[in-house]
Amino acid sequence: MTRPAAEDSYVRVAVLVMLSLAMLAGICATLIHWLGPVHRPMDMIVPPVGSAIFGGLIVALLRRPWWLQGIVRVALAVAVLALAAPAWFYTLQAVSTPGVQLIAVLPPVSSLFVVLLAMVMIFIPGRAAYVLALLCWLLIAPPVLVYLLLHPREMWMPRGIDLLMAYGPVSIMVVVLLPVQRGLTGTIRRLASERERMELMLHRDPLTGIHNRRLGERLLRELFDGDRAAGVIMLDVDRFKSINDTHGHPVGDQVLQAIAGRCKALLREDESIARWGGEEFLVIVPAIDAAGLHLVAERLQLAIARLSVVPVRQVTASFGATMIDDADTFDSLLQRVDLALYAAKKQGGNRVVLMPPGPSAAAMASG
Repeated sequence: MTRPAAEDSYVRVAVLVMLSLAMLAGICATLIHWLGPVHRPMDMIVPPVGSAIFGGLIVALLRRPWWLQGIVRVALAVAVLALAAPAWFYTLQAVSTPGVQLIAVLPPVSSLFVVLLAMVMIFIPGRAAYVLALLCWLLIAPPVLVYLLLHPREMWMPRGIDLLMAYGPVSIMVVVLLPVQRGLTGTIRRLASERERMELMLHRDPLTGIHNRRLGERLLRELFDGDRAAGVIMLDVDRFKSINDTHGHPVGDQVLQAIAGRCKALLREDESIARWGGEEFLVIVPAIDAAGLHLVAERLQLAIARLSVVPVRQVTASFGATMIDDADTFDSLLQRVDLALYAAKKQGGNRVVLMPPGPSAAAMASG
């Protein structure tokens, strides 16, 4: 999965969570108003309608994931209407009806207004978020704030102070701080990406593009911590000095690059190849038995023998292979695979020698 695809999946899950919580909030508000002693028409209509719409948006997103942006916009629009309607309705009711106080009839939606602004700043990209946040504020906050300023007795009551803070300073803080947080998150992502790039460069051989010896040694040591059978293959280009002397080092570099590319293409995802030094390469093969290890080495050996690197007449390599034994140390394993490679060289090159663990290894090498 690419990074954009992963991010789309994350946003989709986040939107599903947002819609689910909004639907749950609407259901809870509906139950509270239905069970309450006073039934106001606005409170009896807005929460259940909002819950039904959010439920429909959840179904639409699950069935049509590519509608994500449209669903987000619809959800935010519904949330704005659900908050703006009671703000204007109850403010006008308090103004026109003697004895009615806004702080007594306005539903407890001030916290939802702050959440709405946060959702706008999170899900709407760029400058559009600021425009939409301002539009939300203009549609919802002014009637409440103006009413409170004109009715100081209600404004200085605990509920009035709560409304004043939510529709004033707190909403401004949300609009300002969330973009700052978004910028910090972007900076952290860029730093993490740069760190990954630097680590990749640190562990990559600059000529061939495969793992360098430093990473190869680390991967090899990790095999000793596993409990599954594994093996290693050491290969060395035959007559490489002659290639350099005859055709020059640039051609020799092309040979190494061709060998590294061909071997990497033939290996499975859990297998790896590292440039061990000069014209030597180490292949690490986890989760395999001796017969399978021998087949892997032979496949690589035949693939290299079929390489065509002009003007070299033929490119071949010698292979030594061995399984990791329970009694092995890092050094003993490398010594044994090196002996196997030496045996392949001694037998004329362009071949594979599989050396079993144990005392017979030295005898095989000398033979």
